[in-house]
Amino acid sequence: MEALDFVVIGAGWFGLAAAKTHHQLHPQSSLAVFELASSAGGVWAEHRLYPGLKSNNMLGTYEYPDFPMDPETFGVLPGQHIPGRVLHDYLTKYAKTFGIFDKIRFHHKLLSAEHQPNGGWILTLLDGKDGSETRVLAKKLVIATGLTSEPFLPDFDGQDTFGAPLFHGKHFLQHADTLDSAKAVTVFGGTKSAWDLVYAYAIKGIKVHWVIRESGHGPVWMAPPYVTPLKKWLEKLVHTRALTWFSPCSWGDADGYTKTRNFYHGTAIGRAITNNFWSVLGNDVITLNKFDSHPELKKLKPWSEAMFTASSFSILNYETDFFDLIRNGTVEVHIADLVRLSPNTVHLSDGSSLQSDALCCATGWKQFQPIKFLPEGIEKELGIPHAPSPESFPPAEMVEAIDKEIFDRWPRLKDQPVQNKKMKPLVENEGVSTTESVNPYTTLTPYVLHRFMTPPSPKLLAQRDIAFAGVLMNFSVAMVSHVQSLWINAYFYDQLPAVREATANPKALQKLRYETALHSRFCKWRYPAGHGDKFPDFVFDAVPYIDQLVGDLGLSVYRKNGMIAEASEPYGPEDYKTLVEEWTEKQVTVKLHSQTAPSALFSLIRCQQTMERVFQPEAASPWTRQGTRADLQLLFKKRRLLVETRVIVTRDMERKNLAKSGMATLVFAQEAGTAVCISPGGILLACFHYVAETADDFNSSRSHLLPFASDQAVKEEPLVWDGKRDLAQLKNVAVPSIHNSTTATPDVPLCHSFGHAPVPPGPPCLRQPHG
Repeated sequence: MEALDFVVIGAGWFGLAAAKTHHQLHPQSSLAVFELASSAGGVWAEHRLYPGLKSNNMLGTYEYPDFPMDPETFGVLPGQHIPGRVLHDYLTKYAKTFGIFDKIRFHHKLLSAEHQPNGGWILTLLDGKDGSETRVLAKKLVIATGLTSEPFLPDFDGQDTFGAPLFHGKHFLQHADTLDSAKAVTVFGGTKSAWDLVYAYAIKGIKVHWVIRESGHGPVWMAPPYVTPLKKWLEKLVHTRALTWFSPCSWGDADGYTKTRNFYHGTAIGRAITNNFWSVLGNDVITLNKFDSHPELKKLKPWSEAMFTASSFSILNYETDFFDLIRNGTVEVHIADLVRLSPNTVHLSDGSSLQSDALCCATGWKQFQPIKFLPEGIEKELGIPHAPSPESFPPAEMVEAIDKEIFDRWPRLKDQPVQNKKMKPLVENEGVSTTESVNPYTTLTPYVLHRFMTPPSPKLLAQRDIAFAGVLMNFSVAMVSHVQSLWINAYFYDQLPAVREATANPKALQKLRYETALHSRFCKWRYPAGHGDKFPDFVFDAVPYIDQLVGDLGLSVYRKNGMIAEASEPYGPEDYKTLVEEWTEKQVTVKLHSQTAPSALFSLIRCQQTMERVFQPEAASPWTRQGTRADLQLLFKKRRLLVETRVIVTRDMERKNLAKSGMATLVFAQEAGTAVCISPGGILLACFHYVAETADDFNSSRSHLLPFASDQAVKEEPLVWDGKRDLAQLKNVAVPSIHNSTTATPDVPLCHSFGHAPVPPGPPCLRQPHG
């Protein structure tokens, strides 16, 4: 069975980012991305690029921070929404540029993931090309399948007699021929994808009957790209820190403006100001769209308050005025339920019968994981949707305490908006059903994940071998996917202090679990007109969410030039461009020169405090005192240099509590030209001359033989070359036998644990390399 260090499921925004960042930080690790489709991109994969598809975002706000979408390369100008084809090409180029495209295994569906007692996951995968099943061991697993990969299409009474194409919007491309053949179509649904379907047909002159359920949520909020009396770019508006303060947010304190937020949401005056902000924003959208100017347009007036709407608040990104198609009669809006189908006819609850050459459905998504997790019942530990039970987290008493805290801290949320009084689940409508035992209307627990990514159970927190990327919705996909990828990497390698403390301290664990449950439950009350009761769904709260993750990493959340700019200038991808570099610098950045990775970065640690404890003159060993005074001065001079700078040491030493003895080897390795084993995995610390004389000479693919007194030589592969500190790190990989033999023999892989780290009882032979 193949074993992989790092596995990602899904090659969309979040999956590609997770793979890229891990590969950037750990280029020596084995990595694979398994993708069901035949191309990368997720929602922007080739098979989903229906005619006219564009992003809600305009150029500059929908790009990875470290991979700007160059207008010349991609043919998109400022102020333009990005065509789907361009986004597909962009994401593909991103994967190729960062060396992960060839690690994507297309046509692979994850059937099951079974957790192993000692960590890791055995994955069962279906190869879509030949139908074969394979098993893979993933030491670390990222699920990045997203929330819009599995469409939900119910059954309609009479659909067998309909005799015309009936499909979900996800499969519009496969039915694009209806744009040429149809004379009239029915679009069913009020979501953004329904608007896209309506426009695609109507702009071709095809009669569109647009059916929005009388018993549903109504039409989504659709705003022009520029809103408010000041005509602010909407995507920039939601990322302006001062405006995020108007949004009640349980993780809002991460931005450090607690007093400001408490004023807006904890005082009567503040709440009045906040209510006015949301009223102005909502009224501005309604006014700009002129919903009250035409009886048909009035049917598209949102049924929910803007404040309580999340990612379903969308943007008009069409080439022409969408509403002209309604005014001129090409599109007819019906507020009614669909009750049955007959040959080429859609029948509604108001008695209407609509002649249709196609029925296009925007009926939502299955927002639970389509993966079988094993052993049975592990969903409760994972924090993903499952049938509620007494063992589900959080327990009822915690939920009660959390609700009290939410309503005490954010009193506005006590006054929940009045939903449609006729609302009922789609599958409970007359003439609509489903044979699926689990569907979007099945009662399931919501996602309850720490930082919306990782399981909150004590066992899985301790093992840190699975994360869920992208199980949220907002306008900020490009930024969030980038930051999440770095956070997940730090989580997997035990570099998040709060998580580490929670695995060792029961009180810290209790705090982490309560906070996780709080943020999950908060979404239910904050965004009842969105999907907050199922998963994190937010818009104005993306900046503080990113702040939270960046703060966990120990990096600065304030990325503007001064307090005024911090509050008033919108955040964008450009503000997080150097985030990974900042992280590696914090861990001690080393720039490497190699054939395979011009700037490969390794995970390193800061060792100053340990060295200050170890290298004290009075603590010198007896053999050290035997040296001349000049020798001692040289040693202690080197010690001071090391204390004053950041030093390269593998994280394995920190995990094994070997840092003190390991530090003691630094002077010996540098001054005596001695290779010292500092890790049970066979990591050697050596003088840099073992590997190369200059940085340009460094070649990570060139192996080296280090002779031992036993007439054996260990084959080494270099990991790090640091001319500044006269140090190199090498990895033991094989033992070729050279004793009394002139015949070459095969290399013998090393698989045992090496003796390591303790200071030798006596001095090595100076300038005589040895093992």
